[in-house]
Amino acid sequence: MVRAVFLDRDGVINRLRKGAYVTSWSLFEFLPGAKEAIASLSAEYLVFIISNQSAINRGLMTESALEVIHNNMLCEIEEAGGRIEKIYYCPHRPDERCHCRKPETGLFDRASQEYEIDYSDSWFVGDFESDREVAERMGLRFILAQGDGGLKKAAEKILADGQ
Repeated sequence: MVRAVFLDRDGVINRLRKGAYVTSWSLFEFLPGAKEAIASLSAEYLVFIISNQSAINRGLMTESALEVIHNNMLCEIEEAGGRIEKIYYCPHRPDERCHCRKPETGLFDRASQEYEIDYSDSWFVGDFESDREVAERMGLRFILAQGDGGLKKAAEKILADGQ
C-alpha cells in the first residue's frame, strides 16, 4: 500500500479565474510556490491530480488541447524537481450527472483500480469546501488550499503530519 496526495488542479496548482476556463496553455498560470510544493510532496508521496474539466463537454476546448496544457504543466513540474504520477479528469458538465465528476468518487475509484493506495494515510487538497465531501467519502484527510501559497502551506502540513 502506498501513500498518496491527490490535488485539485484549478485553484490549487494554477490560478482560478472566476467564470473563466483554462482552455489553452497561454491561460495557465502556476500559483506561487505550487511547483516547489509538488516537488516536496512527490519526494514522500505519490502525487495525483483529480480535476473536473467540463470545458471539454461544453465545447470550449478539446481533449487534445487539455493534453497540451497537462503536458506543459508536467514538464514545468518536473523541471522544478516534482513528479505527478497520473492525472485523472472528468470532461462532463454538471448536468450530465456522471460518476466521475467530483464530488462523486469515480476518478478516485479509477486510481484505486490502478494503484494500491492507503486512503487512510493519504490526502486530498482542494480549493472548495465541496471537495471535502469526496475526501470524506474516500477516507482521505482533507486540506483546503486556495490562492497564492495555499498549496505550499498544505504541503508543509502534510509533510509535518506524515513524519
